[in-house]
Amino acid sequence: MFNYFFTIAIFFALNSYQCYARVAPDFIKICPGQKSECLKSTVQETIPIFSKGIPSLNIEPIDPLKQDKVVVELPGGFKVELLNGTVTGFRNCIVDSVSYNDEEAEMKFHCNLTIKGKYKAKGQILIVSINGDGDAKIKITDVALMLKVKFEDVERDGEVYQEVKSYSLDYKNEGRVTFFLTNLFKGNPEISKAVLSFINENWRQLTEEFGKPVVDELVRLVFEVVKKFFTSIPKKELFVD
Repeated sequence: MFNYFFTIAIFFALNSYQCYARVAPDFIKICPGQKSECLKSTVQETIPIFSKGIPSLNIEPIDPLKQDKVVVELPGGFKVELLNGTVTGFRNCIVDSVSYNDEEAEMKFHCNLTIKGKYKAKGQILIVSINGDGDAKIKITDVALMLKVKFEDVERDGEVYQEVKSYSLDYKNEGRVTFFLTNLFKGNPEISKAVLSFINENWRQLTEEFGKPVVDELVRLVFEVVKKFFTSIPKKELFVD
């Protein structure tokens, strides 16, 4: 008789576990009371793992982050296309601060990022005329990113999910940006070299002019993945009071 009841108890325990099996990956830690220092260390520990992707949730890697085509057009007719682009460095971002209050989160961190791909560019930027088609590599050192994220609770199938409603971004280049671009002036290596030198000497002005559209596009791509993460995991597995 004891064995019978013991077997029934195990059955219900296993069945209960299956019904309430945790969706969140094991590396996700909960911070009781949402204390800032706990959130900061948890996000810092999560970034390198999250960056590799989460196959169980069909979440793609963000390091490297890949995009077939990014187009930036500026007033005055300057247009640049980045083709078969990859961005690396997100996994090594350093978290400076994190705060969360159930409806909104604020995060500040800084990163060293590298963008590679093929590029096409035509038009005038600053005082330089460009008509280029070649290889591109852009090294961004110590860029500070300030993110605000607004959430909303959404109920599905009896579970509450805290989904991303909107986000806003501000950034500041606290380091520098270095460009490595081939064939900036088609068929003329000497002019191409001179133009590249000018660009790197005036990198701050250049990034002030076209940097925001590029950063906005990178963050948009990352947040497509972040949104999927929050849509996939019940709120109770991520946040507790």
